[in-house]
Amino acid sequence: MYTKENVLLGMSGGTDSSVSAFLLQQAGYNVIGVTFRFYEHNNDQTYLQKASNMAKHLHMPHYIVDKRKDFQSIVIENFTNEYLAGRTPFPCAHCNTYLKWDALLEQAHRLDCPHIATGHYVNTIKKDNCTYLSMGKDIDKDQTFFLWGMPQEAIEQAIFPLGNLLYHEVQNIATSNQLPVKQNKNSVGACFCPSDYRPLLKKIATEKGIQIHQGIFTDEIGNFLGKHEGYPFYTIGQRRGLGLQHISPLYVKKINRETNSIIVAPKESCYQTTVHLTGLICRQLVEKEKQLTAKVQYKKQACTATLDMINTSEALVTLHEPTLGMAPGQSIVLYDGDILIAGGIIQNAW
Repeated sequence: MYTKENVLLGMSGGTDSSVSAFLLQQAGYNVIGVTFRFYEHNNDQTYLQKASNMAKHLHMPHYIVDKRKDFQSIVIENFTNEYLAGRTPFPCAHCNTYLKWDALLEQAHRLDCPHIATGHYVNTIKKDNCTYLSMGKDIDKDQTFFLWGMPQEAIEQAIFPLGNLLYHEVQNIATSNQLPVKQNKNSVGACFCPSDYRPLLKKIATEKGIQIHQGIFTDEIGNFLGKHEGYPFYTIGQRRGLGLQHISPLYVKKINRETNSIIVAPKESCYQTTVHLTGLICRQLVEKEKQLTAKVQYKKQACTATLDMINTSEALVTLHEPTLGMAPGQSIVLYDGDILIAGGIIQNAW
């Protein structure tokens, strides 16, 4: 049984973090809540009131910490710069790697909390004197894909109360214990642009004095096929929204920032098997021929892969199945069974 230790819980005001608070209290922890102000879409602050109300309901202290300037400089700047470089950013992973968990650790230190917690559907496991993230019981809700860059110190201190629960079980706990929350809506996209990122990108670019101009689509041998709205508005593997008439569906194969041109090709010409990863975080030594499981998109089927280290921050990943849509700037996450052992940013794929 857990002792009466302090644990700092990141609270969003939603069902997952609220049930996490309840379960931690039931386990004997002294739970302290913190809600970070990272970004408020359309100045919506209802999440702050929801988190505060839940903390009052559970008779627990609650802090609100403003991190909007950090979010702007760390996450939104990266988001903007990556798209303007012709790449496709993954802002959730970037936030988890460089902002969110550091903010939790900083606040935990201030409040004398030896543990931190969130409502993520993940687990931790100790193996060979090291703590790893591992997949949650609910595979459909598993969120390890977003956490590959989570600082090791945070992993060591983290508690994930929902890791061994299914989504419907979490909802039932909230209902049966009369927690004042509504069922979560499944989020789509980043928190600061939950639907279409293009208006925000255009606005930020304009504020920076950067104009996004129309360019051209070509086929693989350079034939003109049509005009596009500007290279930052497209991503590798994209099929919809191209506005091209062709005898067969065309996909974005390559984005050329320097010429503002985009090469499109039939699907069979766009598959790739080898990826150059940068920004690599690898939690253990991996033998070159060791069979791993790779995920290249959150909801995409995983496939078998091998990892060949170039140096401590770069590697080549070889996928055993040709894969579509591996865009520079996106992440690949590697698992040994259910254990997350590595992740990095796609620099190039072929």
